[in-house]
Amino acid sequence: MKLNLQPVELRPLAEKIFADLHSRADIKGVKLVVELPELTANADAHRLEQVLANLVDNAIKYGRPQGTVTIGGHTTDDGELEIFVQDDGPGIPAEALDRVFERFYRVDKARSREQGGTGLGLAIVKHVVQAHGGDVRLEGEPGSGSAFIFTLPSSTPPASP
Repeated sequence: MKLNLQPVELRPLAEKIFADLHSRADIKGVKLVVELPELTANADAHRLEQVLANLVDNAIKYGRPQGTVTIGGHTTDDGELEIFVQDDGPGIPAEALDRVFERFYRVDKARSREQGGTGLGLAIVKHVVQAHGGDVRLEGEPGSGSAFIFTLPSSTPPASP
């Protein structure tokens, strides 16, 4: 995958994703919240938009009706950016946490059929994040929602100690 790396301001990108998906969120009564400070990633803006749109769309689709989807993040101690998309939905069973990034894997096959999709979205997310030199993981447990967390290089080097 060829990336067009440039400084990308994350808050305006998150706000754009929410603007694009607000009608889908409104249908389910889902509140969209941006909790991102001013962060700038060294990333391909188009590919990063793909990652966030996929994660937010999934959070809306599989989260609870009348719930909340949040995009947030911070700079880690080693200067990476850690971004998360979190919902307060039903969560994902522990046995599925390591498998959700596999191509065509579905946690709930019946629900996935009714919601649509190809089963490739999270595999694409993982591939794009790794192409940027980052990593992606899922945290959560049944009944407590899910948080998809990924890292990206910052556009500014970490401060010297």
